[in-house]
Order: sequence, then C-alpha cells, then structure tokens
Amino acid sequence: MVERFARWSAIFTVGLLLSPWNGFSQVTPELIEAAKKEGEVIFYGAVTVNISKRISDLFEKKYGIPVRHWRGDATEIINRILSEARAGRPTFDVTLGNEAVMQALDEKNTLGVFDPPAAKGYPKQFRDPDMRMTAWRVLPYGINYNHQLVKAEEAPRTYEDLLMPKWKAKFGVANPGIHVTTLQFVLSLEKLYGPKWLKLVEGWAKQDPRLGRSLADLIQPMTSGEVPVAIGYIKDKFQYPGPIEYVRMNKYLASVGFVALSRQAPHPNAAKLFTDFFLGAEAQRVFGETGEYVFHPEVDHKFKKDVKEDQIVVMRLPTNEELESWSKKFREMFR
Repeated sequence: MVERFARWSAIFTVGLLLSPWNGFSQVTPELIEAAKKEGEVIFYGAVTVNISKRISDLFEKKYGIPVRHWRGDATEIINRILSEARAGRPTFDVTLGNEAVMQALDEKNTLGVFDPPAAKGYPKQFRDPDMRMTAWRVLPYGINYNHQLVKAEEAPRTYEDLLMPKWKAKFGVANPGIHVTTLQFVLSLEKLYGPKWLKLVEGWAKQDPRLGRSLADLIQPMTSGEVPVAIGYIKDKFQYPGPIEYVRMNKYLASVGFVALSRQAPHPNAAKLFTDFFLGAEAQRVFGETGEYVFHPEVDHKFKKDVKEDQIVVMRLPTNEELESWSKKFREMFR
C-alpha cells in the first residue's frame, strides 16, 4: 500500500502550479470568526443524504454555519467541477473523491493546499506530501446480494462465479465505460487474477448484466429482486435500507477516499473549518457507525473484525491515457 500510494502521489505532483493557500493554517478563533462571516460552505461528495445531513447538522450546531451539499458520483463530480473551472465560476468549497477524481481535479490545478490539524493521527502512508488532499477512508468493492432471495451458501463466492449460467442477467455492475471508479476497479482485477482479468470482464459482458451509470443505480434493482446480485461497495449493507448482504472474500479491491479544498473556494475560511471538522472524531464517528472503513485512530468501524487490513488490495491508478482508451473499449464491450 505504501509503495502504491507513493507512486500515485508522484504522478499527482508532476508539473502542477504552486497554490497560494497557506498549507500550515491552524483552526484559530480568527479562522472561525472569518468562516462565520462567509455565511456558508458548499460541499460536493458522493455521500448519502442522511449522512450528509448528520454531518451538516453537527457542523452548524458547533459553528452556526450552514452546509450546502451537492451529491454526485465520481464522474459527475469531475464533470461539474471542471465545467465550473472552464467557465471561470468555481462554486464548491470542499469535495470528496477517490484517486481518479483527485487526479483529474489536481491536474487542472483546482485544489488548494491545507494541512488539517484533525488529521495528524491519520496513516502516514496515505499522506499527500503536497497537502492538496487528505485520505480519510478506503472503499472495498465486493459482491452484494439480496439475502431474502439468495442464501449465503448459494451466493457467488468469487468474481469468476458470476460467469456461471445461473447468474446470466441476474447481477448488476456499474458500466465501466462511463463510471470512473468501476473502470478503475475492473482494471485492478489484474492484481487478483493476473493476465486472466480481461477474459473475466469479457465474460461478464456476455452475461447480460444489469448496467448502472453509478453504483447507486444498482441498489433499488438489487433490493427489489430485479437482479439479486450486484458488484459494488460492501458498505452498502449498512448504508441503504433493504435486504443487503455482502460475500465474505479473501481479498477486497479498494479505492482510497480523499477530502480536498477548492483553490478558489468561494468561502475559503469556511472550507478550511469544515474540512478540519469533517476529519475530526465527531464527524468520522458518524461515518464509522454507518459502515465506512475510516482512518481516524479514535473511531471504530463495522469492518474491524470482518475485513482485515491485509485483505485490502488498493486499486491502481490508471493513467489518463488508460482511462480514455479503456473507457471506449468498455463502452463497446458493455453495450
């Protein structure tokens, strides 16, 4: 994991402009007062409305500053932020995203520098040396299923099992041709299957799976029984209502989740204050309770006994050329 993040971080830092932000800012009374005068903070992130409201309510109760949350998946966040940047009208203050999201945003010099005091105890192996983002969780992918329709012993145990005839048209997957994180997941299958990974993915495409534009698109079809199995985040068991269970696997491909500030935040002081609060124990405890695999050293999460750190295989970060070429191939494959 250390080697992988170091390689990813090196990709991020090549050729980027220096940011005017003070990376060593602290949460001082002056910062709090300035944030209150700004009146609000605008937050982009693929977190559920319920969780966002809990975090926002806690922040507003503590500081009296409202939070405006826009929810989008990885692809939507990239498109929205870059569209705003091209128009010269940056709107967001703080955003969440995985490695692929942050690479796309950082390459366009949209992220500000900040070293949040609340993250001082976070794992050093995930630290961005340029402080343009802070890692706060990992997101393991796996096989989810409707436990009212599929018994645990009958569920597919591996990704190869989805090639069995009985799962034809019976499982869902976000389309890797249009969903950035799933494309990253599919390419990272090489870490588990070696050179056989591509034949596995081609086999999935021939199984006529239910395709979603995002991972969230597959929740309702799975819980309603339209497709009783779906590839997605295993945390869905804890974050969505319905009969969701996940298959216990030997290894879980996972992406790393980051939080970052806009270099041109409309509310720069509120952005810093919210980011530090977001990374603090109070907010992170909300995420831990709801199924996130969080990094805060004082916060428990629901996977501590079930998914060990040595079972996590961090996804590799594709180059921009790979993202472009493979997204085209996968769109043709998953028609």
